[in-house]
Amino acid sequence: MKTLFLAIAAGGLALSPVAASAQTYQETRLLKTMDDADLEAVLDAMDAAWESSPREDDTDLYQVTFANGLKAYAWYRVCEDGQCRGLVLVAQFSRPSGYDSDAALDDKLRGFNDTAPAAKAYRGTDGNVVLQSYIISDGGIMMGNMKAQIEVFRDSGGSYQNYISQ
Repeated sequence: MKTLFLAIAAGGLALSPVAASAQTYQETRLLKTMDDADLEAVLDAMDAAWESSPREDDTDLYQVTFANGLKAYAWYRVCEDGQCRGLVLVAQFSRPSGYDSDAALDDKLRGFNDTAPAAKAYRGTDGNVVLQSYIISDGGIMMGNMKAQIEVFRDSGGSYQNYISQ
């Protein structure tokens, strides 16, 4: 019975994490660490749609759709007690046509990486292209800077699509 009660209580908490930790976006707020409420406030300020689901490491996986249509995933790294110092952002793209050889695609991706240092593109093990960025809060990060870095990642998705089609 105790296990059932704990499962129901945990399920109830999982359905309403935003209400329990909601906060507003404050551009000049200094974040020593980042948490779900910080990311959710930034994504809301960007008019991004998002859903979160628990991961096995006690962090949440965010599925994000930005206003420009880019679909991405975000999750925290280097966490202790729900306070994290790293945020991973990843978008995946289908393997572009015209790049049948891995070497040709890798050369094109190196060219993109030279022109867009804020996000790195690489060929995943499945042959698709992954665009990745990492944000750290070591020493503190302003909430406005966190938002700006996510915006640069979002815009890198469009830049990648333009670059790869040339």
